[in-house]
Amino acid sequence: MAANYSVYSIPVFFMMNFIPHAYAAILFTGGSPKRFDNVNPKSSATLESFRKRTTAATYARWERAKAAHHNGYENLPLLVAAVVLGNMAKLDAGTMNWTFGTFLVLRATFILSYITVESQTWSALRSMTFITSAFQCLWIILKAGNVLSG
Repeated sequence: MAANYSVYSIPVFFMMNFIPHAYAAILFTGGSPKRFDNVNPKSSATLESFRKRTTAATYARWERAKAAHHNGYENLPLLVAAVVLGNMAKLDAGTMNWTFGTFLVLRATFILSYITVESQTWSALRSMTFITSAFQCLWIILKAGNVLSG
């Protein structure tokens, strides 16, 4: 029987979503942590100060990095539910490993495209990877539901 590594996709995904946050922090501070107001990092004055002292392109990239970071954590419950339900239903380890390995690759592509893509045409790549990664989880949830319902 193959080993089931699907549970490990949860901490890997959690840490993957910290990367765009760290990148956004580097953009925000210009690599100098002393420029970061950790007491009130989300204040409108702090954000306005950053917007004024940086280029529009850098600010837009910072916004996309923050959005990629938030999107990942918004999707974490879907991943956790799929992993837990798939394991409760004792789905095949190969299926679980392939599905969640693919999920992680798709989400890495999503993060990279979210941060770097600046055109409407290529933004479709981000949307496709988002939808496909979500369907990976939904597929496992449906398979688990079929097993658990009878």
